[in-house]
Amino acid sequence: MKRAYFSVIGLLLGGCAIPNTVSALGDRSPPPEFGRPVWVRVFAGTGAWIGGVVGGVASIVLLPVTYPMSLLASEGLGEHSSSEFLFFPALGGAALGHCLLGMPPDLLDYTFRRAWISSEDPAMAYDFMPLEGPMVPTAEPDGTEPK
Repeated sequence: MKRAYFSVIGLLLGGCAIPNTVSALGDRSPPPEFGRPVWVRVFAGTGAWIGGVVGGVASIVLLPVTYPMSLLASEGLGEHSSSEFLFFPALGGAALGHCLLGMPPDLLDYTFRRAWISSEDPAMAYDFMPLEGPMVPTAEPDGTEPK
């Protein structure tokens, strides 16, 4: 019985679902250049790991439901669709933990530090750049048709 549990846990970790999700959340949600300090990112990463592990346990429990769905999804939705159905509790738990444990420290940091300092926006500035209007063919000055 224990061997079955360890093989399923090995399947979850072997599929790299939880570590890849935690890494992606740390890199892109939001990107570091938006000014989140390390201590906020540590809280969010810890929450992602906790949520991913809890979601991994839920993935094991829901395996009788998610495995047939993953087989059906593998037919026409792309190469990652079957693993997304199979590991959705782990991936969703990691995202939820990242949000729940990372949002309060981020709110404190924004309220007491980032709101009071001026920093450049890392996003690209959208200055007003007028575009030319649509090109409408007009008659030549000598009365001939335009080419």
